[in-house]
Amino acid sequence: MPPGKQSQSNAMLYTVIIFVALFIIATTCAVIFYVKAEDYKTQMDADKANLDKIATSTERASLPKIVGTPKQGMSMLKTMDEFLGEMVGAITGEAGADVPASVKINEANIRINGAVESLFNDGLISSKENVNLIGLVGQLKAELDRATAGSRQLDQRYQKLQDDFNAAEQESRFKEQQLIAETKRFQALADEAQAKFDEQRKIMDKSTDEQVQIYRDKLEIEQGKVKERALELLTTQEELAVAQKDLAEAVAKLENLGRNPSIEVAAYKPDARIVSIDSQNKVVYLDIGRKDHVYRGLTFSVYDKNAPIPADGKGKAEIEIYQVEDNVSAAKINDSSRKNPIVPEDIVANLIWDNKTSNRFIVAGNFDIDGNGAIDSDGLDKIVRLVRRWGGRIVDEVTIETDFVVLGTRPTSLPRPTTEQIEIDPTVEQKYEASLESGRQYDRIGAQAETLSVPVINQQKFLYLTGYQSLASKSTPF
Repeated sequence: MPPGKQSQSNAMLYTVIIFVALFIIATTCAVIFYVKAEDYKTQMDADKANLDKIATSTERASLPKIVGTPKQGMSMLKTMDEFLGEMVGAITGEAGADVPASVKINEANIRINGAVESLFNDGLISSKENVNLIGLVGQLKAELDRATAGSRQLDQRYQKLQDDFNAAEQESRFKEQQLIAETKRFQALADEAQAKFDEQRKIMDKSTDEQVQIYRDKLEIEQGKVKERALELLTTQEELAVAQKDLAEAVAKLENLGRNPSIEVAAYKPDARIVSIDSQNKVVYLDIGRKDHVYRGLTFSVYDKNAPIPADGKGKAEIEIYQVEDNVSAAKINDSSRKNPIVPEDIVANLIWDNKTSNRFIVAGNFDIDGNGAIDSDGLDKIVRLVRRWGGRIVDEVTIETDFVVLGTRPTSLPRPTTEQIEIDPTVEQKYEASLESGRQYDRIGAQAETLSVPVINQQKFLYLTGYQSLASKSTPF
């Protein structure tokens, strides 16, 4: 073969070899791409099927109308979940984060059905069927408005009766003071007349018959004056009886209203209101502060906002002030009820503390402060220290100026000691007499309080009305 044709044949051979190699490579790549494309198609079909389970193409197209504008950094589905959580939170008070939507909705339905069942059982709604939250809130608002209006009317009636009672009480005290002054004056006149009579009797015994007659005439005149004064005294007593009758009628009217006994009106006066609550930290905030002479350590009982303070003084919770500002103070919850939790506008009260005056107290009897069934040797001193600690004053005698009498149990009188016991211990007779005197003093204080219409508070009511029942078993607060 000529050299020129041999070179041309080799070039053709190389070209064929390169073409075959490129064909084989292209075929291989095509096969690989085809396999990969099939895998991608299979994966895409699976992803589309999963996406259709979440939302069909029609539903996906409607998502902007259903969800609205998604929150920043969130998908439509995540935004929908956030909105659902907010709605459940508005119903139940808990968003229920990181739980399925079905669980959230189920929890909300359980809460709603429970609330509807409770309101139906209490008679606040007439039917449990087809109840919606907006309509339910409207019904409760209407019921609350009716109850508030009734409460205001009752408060107005009570205030009028209270004003009438105060006027009658003031009139009675004025007439009582007049009667006491007249009685003293009549007694002085009677004593003076008796002295003159005795003196004249002596003179008559030593005088002639004429002198005796003259002095007897004078005596009759004086006796007539005494009778006139006695008649005036009877008239004054009748006026006092009328005033006491008016006072009794005013008391009866207050009792017919279902309010606390009239003599205990001051004991059931609220001192402040709850303005807000931090349930998580068990803290409440009151509408009184440093300007109202509030200080740390002061305790209060909490009572329902739309109901009068109960007769036994027991509240729904007990709180203790720990932070004071000018017009607001914060208090921790020492004790509360889960069935009847504290809500805004609830009232609080402390029998001793008063932001305007210093109440006068008399304390007598035996006290079991810690509730262990045994009389505390220093129980009376503990009550006295609490009264003084919260601004009250301790007085020695019951007068019309006394605000409250706190009575424990009656002191037990010791048995009369025998002669042998006195010989062994000469002080045993003094202890016996002291025990008798303690009992007599206890009875005397109770009788004086009843006569002067001074409120008598027992230990249990005292601890309730001061918000101190939950702390009473602790020794450190005293």
